[in-house]
Amino acid sequence: MENIKVLRNGFLIDGNGGDPIPDSTVVVVDGTIREVIKGEKSLTVPCGHEIDLKGRTLMPGLIDAHVHPGNVEVVMERTVAHPPAVYVHKASRILEEDLWLGFTTVRDAGGLDWGFREAVEQGLIRGPRLLLSVAPLTQTGGHGDKRDKARNEHVPRNSLGIFPAVCDGPDEVRKAARDMIRRGADHIKVMADGGVMSPTGDAGNWQFTVEEIRAAVETAEAAGTYVMAHVYSPRAIGNCLEAGVRSIEHGNLMDTDTALLMREKGAYLVPTLTVFDVMPREGRAAGVDETTLNKMRKVSERSYQALELAYKAGVKIGSGTDLLGPLQNLKGRELALKAKVMTPMEAIVSATRTNAELLGMEDRLGVAEPGKLADLIVIDGNPLDDLSLFEHGRERVVLVMKEGKIVKNIM
Repeated sequence: MENIKVLRNGFLIDGNGGDPIPDSTVVVVDGTIREVIKGEKSLTVPCGHEIDLKGRTLMPGLIDAHVHPGNVEVVMERTVAHPPAVYVHKASRILEEDLWLGFTTVRDAGGLDWGFREAVEQGLIRGPRLLLSVAPLTQTGGHGDKRDKARNEHVPRNSLGIFPAVCDGPDEVRKAARDMIRRGADHIKVMADGGVMSPTGDAGNWQFTVEEIRAAVETAEAAGTYVMAHVYSPRAIGNCLEAGVRSIEHGNLMDTDTALLMREKGAYLVPTLTVFDVMPREGRAAGVDETTLNKMRKVSERSYQALELAYKAGVKIGSGTDLLGPLQNLKGRELALKAKVMTPMEAIVSATRTNAELLGMEDRLGVAEPGKLADLIVIDGNPLDDLSLFEHGRERVVLVMKEGKIVKNIM
């Protein structure tokens, strides 16, 4: 027997970017959207299978293309200090909250292994669909290599033994990328620039050569996937684009020429505005040192300028947050911050249809239309009038459906 659910009287934002459709009905059958009906239509629905949304907003589940649920504390040393059982439970709680906030798919930018994805798929963790990097590739002394001047042994990301892949030269990069695929990565992440939370280097110090990055890209493409790259500076972004990187993360220090080159190459930008909004203010209380905070402020100042350059150049703009530890409950803020440059509808599309395209899942996700998976959320209010509703997803996202199964209902 078919499993049918009918969502009536919704104010539908379908993810395509067009005008919302009031009084819509979405019919879900066996986890897939069967029909989208505009206006009133007589339907015979089995008792108990109909949900009246009473004008609340219905839209596709949100997608966050840059998350770190495995960074269960803001400071890495505190994450590593947790014993394995505590670490797994903390990471699981973060994934469960992601789903509660309305994020039905997330792309992990490094830190979780394939076991977490398997646990979600088996229903052991109530979490979003999980796409993995496993561990980022970094050069010796690069962003991701957590050794300082006084330490030679590599530092794990957590007590489960996830280490960064430190590699130098195209051959080592190729081998490391192949190993990430073997370990269950859905895509490859490279650290092509310095980072604010690294003991060595700085944001804007480009890392990896074009040849090294190209080795990762070729390996990913051979496995049917792509590379996402941590970058800030024009030189680092240019190296990545020359090498064929699909997903440019952060990009805060880009210039006009770089933005135009991104559009020409068809790359996506994932501007993680939330982390640069939250960390300079909240980081000290979470244990972040002043040197790191100063580096964070340096790149934070350019966040919106970079987004505006990309937006005006016509770059495809996705959505990610990059928050760490207990601050991850604020990830819904990203859409309101993005709307300082984009329209509210464009901000929503960045976290739905565009992110689905970035992930290569546009045939299944990102838009509420027939044939797509029934990843749907219901919001108490109209986010086009107030995007801050997403930041308060605990209360304002009142229903979450993942592949047709209702995983949250506080209507």
